[in-house]
Amino acid sequence: MIFINNHEIVLDEHERLGAWASYDRVIWLAMNFIKHCPHDLRNELPWYLQYSCFWTDPLRPTIWPDNPAGKFAWAVTTLLKYYPYSGDRAFVDIVREMLDRLIVYHTPTYFDWGGVPYSSAHPGTGIYFGARADGEYATEPDKIAQVARAYVDFYELTEETRYLAAARHCANVLVAKMRAGDATHSPLPFRVDVRDGQVIEEYTADQIQAVRLFDELIRLGDFKYTSARDTVWNWLLQYPMRNGVWKGYFEDIRLDPDNANRDQLSPLETARYILQNPEHSHVSATSREAFGDEAAFASTSRIGDSFAAPRLAMTGDVPRLIEWVRENLGASPFYGAVPIHEQKFCWHVMGSHTARYASLCAMWAEASGDASYAERAIRSFNWATYMASDDGTVTVGIDRPDYYNQCWFTDGYFDYVPHFIDGMAAMPETAPCDSDHLLRSTSVVQEIVYAPLRIRYRTFDARASQVLRLTFKPMRVLADGIELRQVKTLFEEPGWSFAPVLNVVRVRYIGKNVEILG
Repeated sequence: MIFINNHEIVLDEHERLGAWASYDRVIWLAMNFIKHCPHDLRNELPWYLQYSCFWTDPLRPTIWPDNPAGKFAWAVTTLLKYYPYSGDRAFVDIVREMLDRLIVYHTPTYFDWGGVPYSSAHPGTGIYFGARADGEYATEPDKIAQVARAYVDFYELTEETRYLAAARHCANVLVAKMRAGDATHSPLPFRVDVRDGQVIEEYTADQIQAVRLFDELIRLGDFKYTSARDTVWNWLLQYPMRNGVWKGYFEDIRLDPDNANRDQLSPLETARYILQNPEHSHVSATSREAFGDEAAFASTSRIGDSFAAPRLAMTGDVPRLIEWVRENLGASPFYGAVPIHEQKFCWHVMGSHTARYASLCAMWAEASGDASYAERAIRSFNWATYMASDDGTVTVGIDRPDYYNQCWFTDGYFDYVPHFIDGMAAMPETAPCDSDHLLRSTSVVQEIVYAPLRIRYRTFDARASQVLRLTFKPMRVLADGIELRQVKTLFEEPGWSFAPVLNVVRVRYIGKNVEILG
């Protein structure tokens, strides 16, 4: 018998790795643990507000630097996918508590980097002002950008303007501190002293966080961020996209002035951005300039529910980034599954990063029609399921003596769960067939209610599209009370389509309130 953690492996008739449990069950186990997370007896705070990780034997917190900014930003990412998927609104309040606490501990406004979140904190306190390896009174600008985008997203969920105000302040600080960048200096440095602005570490390739932040503020009408957005995007195209120096995300990794480390998060999240935002003119314009192939940009291809995309950006950059991760950080295949190491400086295969890789393979399979990537996605997702247990603990990895029984709130929960939902959206056959689920939305879903033969939801944007897998065939689909017409294939016009083999519904509409009636 062969085990991964405490689970005997499952193999199919072709000796390929199967999942320990369905992706839906893995998601529910993880999120139910967060819902009932233990509290610290000393201060009554749930563990996720003051610890980065915990042990399972016995269940107790790990005394290791906390990572509030990135952790809470990933929690927002999880919320925006899990709430529409499940309809469980309890996580809105859980995430609000996280963001509110983070705002309370923003840096003092009179600091050189004033009014921004700390990326690290001492464990077991719930008080944030830095910790190793960043140092006290230090932060990471890419985490400021990641959190600020999370603030924007939470504003779009709740329409509470204080979160948008916090995001704009963070964005203004980032713009004021931005530089042109070169091969050894990113536009936003990796680590800074928030008191006097001294740069502690110059380089991180995780600049896509700033692009995502500026993009959304521009979309909301703040066009003053356009130049900053283009500066960062052009730097990504000119340097890491060409030289492969993808490093600089994880808060607890020692200083790396020689840029010797490599990680999987920054290239894969850049690939995700390209897939999710193919319509942006700055992507096509700067890619054309960087790669000098006018002919490739003359034709376009459709990607899932997105608008037409530049063919070169799709057929070149995305699989190239996926393959870079597989070649540089992939482990040897295990019954067809490729586990992914976190980074060079922490050379361990982990569930969340394997799930991230799988989600990008699934999304690329959907975009390109290349079935080999779907197969790769399923095997790596299956490997990642073995991190979860029936008690809701999700271990970070498999390596002994530490990683088989250590659980991280990022790597086992908030940077783990959303990848499975992205995978189900791209491969609906992996979503449950016996319950109704919204798998993907191009706009933040503010409210959703599931009932027998009926789903009702509201989105932030008045133009949006969704993908759902249902237990029933819709008879009517309405947007703001106006019936949409059923079409065979959904393009840009409002309407809905139904694929009967998997009961997959795709909806595109003008309005905010949608009803699907069976």
